[in-house]
Amino acid sequence: MISRRKLISASIAAVAAPVLLTTVRRTASASTAATLPVQLANNTSSATVYAYVLGLDLNQGNSWAFLQSDGSTLYHPPSPSAPGAALGADCAIALSAPGAPARTIYVPHLASGRIYFSVGKKLTFLVNPGPGIAMPSVSNPSDPNIATPYSFCEFTYDTNQLYANISYVDFASVPISFDLQTPQGEQTVNGLPAGGLETVASALRAQAASDGGDWAKLIVTDASGAALRVLSPNTAITSTPSLFSGYLDSYIDQVWTKYQSTDLVIDTQASWGSTTGRVSNGVLNFPGVGSFTKPSTAAVFNCSSAPFTTGNDEMGNLSARLAAALNRTTLLADANQPDGEDPSAFYQQPRTNHYARILHQTATDHLGYAFPYDDVHPAGVDFEGRVQSASPTSLTISVGAGQGGSGGSTATPTPTPTATATAGGGTSAFGTIQAESFAGQSGTATEACGDTGGGQDVGWIANGDWLSYDDIDFGSAGATQFQARVASGAAAGVSGLIQIRLASPTGPVVGSLSVGNTGGWQSWRTVPAAISGATGTHTVCLTFSSGQAADFVNLNWFTFKAS
Repeated sequence: MISRRKLISASIAAVAAPVLLTTVRRTASASTAATLPVQLANNTSSATVYAYVLGLDLNQGNSWAFLQSDGSTLYHPPSPSAPGAALGADCAIALSAPGAPARTIYVPHLASGRIYFSVGKKLTFLVNPGPGIAMPSVSNPSDPNIATPYSFCEFTYDTNQLYANISYVDFASVPISFDLQTPQGEQTVNGLPAGGLETVASALRAQAASDGGDWAKLIVTDASGAALRVLSPNTAITSTPSLFSGYLDSYIDQVWTKYQSTDLVIDTQASWGSTTGRVSNGVLNFPGVGSFTKPSTAAVFNCSSAPFTTGNDEMGNLSARLAAALNRTTLLADANQPDGEDPSAFYQQPRTNHYARILHQTATDHLGYAFPYDDVHPAGVDFEGRVQSASPTSLTISVGAGQGGSGGSTATPTPTPTATATAGGGTSAFGTIQAESFAGQSGTATEACGDTGGGQDVGWIANGDWLSYDDIDFGSAGATQFQARVASGAAAGVSGLIQIRLASPTGPVVGSLSVGNTGGWQSWRTVPAAISGATGTHTVCLTFSSGQAADFVNLNWFTFKAS
């Protein structure tokens, strides 16, 4: 598999001087078509949106190339005599107006590529001797693009395959989503929803107020005060090194203490297999391989400065997995990395990479690179927001609001009746309890509901997620049946259980029902299950269990019945 760290030939430094990017030699045997049709859809509210497609031309000695404004002709910038030369050709590809058919372009074999989208005005790219390309920079205040809303996605299209991902490693701004068509089926990555950037900014402000961290300083606003983009911690620290100083120190100290007496097993997920390390004299040692001094917060967020290395050797593979676990703050709970990881336990420490947590939580399908090693995962799951195929037929990239997650409907909702209150002030178990009325939740999100009555449902529900509802009154006689209004568009072989628990997400199970594919994420069915032991007033928790990591159910409402 191509990872993001292999996809980009060199990082783009956030400095005032133009940046020279180096090239990488690649070889492959022919299999994919010479060009790939890519539809660029404008889902913004602006009629002025541009795309820029650039990468290393595999047919021209890995030289830098842009698609020109016609969307099919390549332009190879010549090497200028001095840094900061103009690009020399019009490479701004104008998208259609919102709601109009997508603009189709034809992308040839390019490696280490990016597709930039800008809203409202064109972007400026400069050329350095070499030639090298100076990309737009979000951390250089004098960059000519600094006030322009823009985002990019990354791709490599070579003779072996297409690989593309949505990246938030540097920053988040204008939403981007993917829809890849292949003979084997469709692959989608849905990106941020409408209003997602403001949601992220609001959550960062709340986190800063909660723990005193520098999270609100990641937000860059435009002249009106609205969020223009949100910088990653790594990007922000690059220009302001004092940010987040010591933020993760307490957690890292606890990790280093734990592994003085506990083995840390890291699976390189490569030919080197697994290796075991322990901390001695303040150094995490993996005998016969290498060692890690205790990292700083900045090193954890950037994943590339000492003690981490970025090579494709055994130490590089250990670095990636150690850095991922530190960003997700799972090392106190899991000594078997990454094979023993439980995604529901990611980012649960009070001090963690809250930028990554919030972006994954806000993205409609929870996918997208939020730090450099976000492609580290146990077998069978992924988090990085990629599409990949050896036989792609077409790719649609939408700029603007994401295209929905697990079956989001765009229908205008109408109100749905809510549960009734009891004389004691609780909520009657025997009325209709709307799923979105939860008092607490983990791992889920709400969306517009296409069921009768409209309103909202709770979606993106997968193994380990839960919902809680306070003060549900079953009365003295109690309930003997649970009914849930569910929908599922889960893939073949993906199913799960809804477990009804009392008091907490780990409380006693009083009943459960099985859910499989219903025909679509908005194809609703009412499914019953027998329960026992539910009398009086309780917090009711619905926990979701599945043997697969994929989302398996949407929930609109539920109720209880007495015999």
